[in-house]
Amino acid sequence: MVPGFNSDVEHRGHRYHIQTEDLGGENPCLLTLVYEAGAILSRLKLPYAEILGPQASSEQIRAFMEARHRQVIADLLADRLAAGSPPARTLEDLIAEAVPAVEGAAAGAGPGEAGPVA
Repeated sequence: MVPGFNSDVEHRGHRYHIQTEDLGGENPCLLTLVYEAGAILSRLKLPYAEILGPQASSEQIRAFMEARHRQVIADLLADRLAAGSPPARTLEDLIAEAVPAVEGAAAGAGPGEAGPVA
């Protein structure tokens, strides 16, 4: 299991907390929760074994998780994330954005090169 991402985001006078985590080898999925005032507004679950392969490295999973986390934040800030809805970007868009980062991680890109999450 790879450690997750947590971000606090202010948008249109509201404060949101976005949490993305890896559910682990037995359940290879990313789970992103969007909270406001402690209440879950959106729950987004994305299986990744078919995308990254059953033997994905922790670096590949982390890069994919970071891309997912950033996309949910971007969707929230662009008003594309309604309560309970999936992100507006397609799974194919997310994969296309994450794969270069995954390949960079596999080629030995150092930690932190992707930059901090908001």
